[in-house]
Amino acid sequence: MNTKKSRLNKFNTAIIVGMFSFLALTTSASSEAKPIVLKGITPWTKTYASSEPFFMFQRLIEERLKGKVILKYLGGPEVAPSFEQFEALRNGVVDVILGAAAYYTGQVPEASGMLLARKSSKEQRKSGYYDVMRKVHLDKGGVIYLSSLTGEPNKGFRLYLNKKIDKPDLSGLKIRVSPVYVPLVKGLGGTPINMKMSEVYTAMERGVVDGFGATYVGIMDFALHEVTKYVVDIPFYSKDNSILMNAKAFKSLPDDIRKELEKIAVEVENQQAVFLTEKNGKEDAKIKKAGLKFIRFDKSGTKKYLGAAYNSRWDKFLKKSPEIGLKLRKLGG
Repeated sequence: MNTKKSRLNKFNTAIIVGMFSFLALTTSASSEAKPIVLKGITPWTKTYASSEPFFMFQRLIEERLKGKVILKYLGGPEVAPSFEQFEALRNGVVDVILGAAAYYTGQVPEASGMLLARKSSKEQRKSGYYDVMRKVHLDKGGVIYLSSLTGEPNKGFRLYLNKKIDKPDLSGLKIRVSPVYVPLVKGLGGTPINMKMSEVYTAMERGVVDGFGATYVGIMDFALHEVTKYVVDIPFYSKDNSILMNAKAFKSLPDDIRKELEKIAVEVENQQAVFLTEKNGKEDAKIKKAGLKFIRFDKSGTKKYLGAAYNSRWDKFLKKSPEIGLKLRKLGG
């Protein structure tokens, strides 16, 4: 009888152990089958050159985190207007955005300091510039500033014209702008006309504007080389882009995943710097082949031109945020 009980107990124990093992395996498999899904958007279309860092980030997440995290791309401005994407991030509607400071300076005025950065993303991390930006984005915007996507410093933007100028003077010219270009255009006597990039082709074609401000690369994405004659080949400002993440979503991630995302963010900065350097060279070759003429000024003219871009913007920045402004200027502005 005791032998039977002993066998029965062993049998029951085996069943219980087996059940626990099965549950453990099932739970593990279930856990592996349910990755963390982050929703992301960009302020421009997927094919626009400036959108590429988002997809670098997405590819590296897929490669490094092996399915633990998926960054799902929802779309560009057709999903949420560019100027509303920061609020969508802050409110948790999305988890990740490719940020363009020009679109959210209302929420984080100091973000415009990215334009004035004179150092590469790598140098910004060493100098402490990145840390200041990270803190101000969290304190004022409630978001995590992951990547500083400066690319080639001081090669963020240019002016493109249909009328030739021999000196830094835009008097009598109407120039399409976003907030980025206003100080330069006003400083050189031009008339700024606020306009979406999608409207520029028709405006140039019909003579509504005589020129436009745009990023160093990307005008061919909008076919603007077809309606443009000149490039003022004096680039100014750095790109004001970054990878931003909703703070609550970021803090809810496991420690190991947060650490890996931080590493990935640095790698995106490095990849983007290489990407833009190559892209800048190719862009110039393409638009020259398309027939656009490059305008340059002498040393004095170049100084005046860049002064119009930088001086008034720094003055405005320091008036609004003197403490942060002085820090950024010292650390890499």
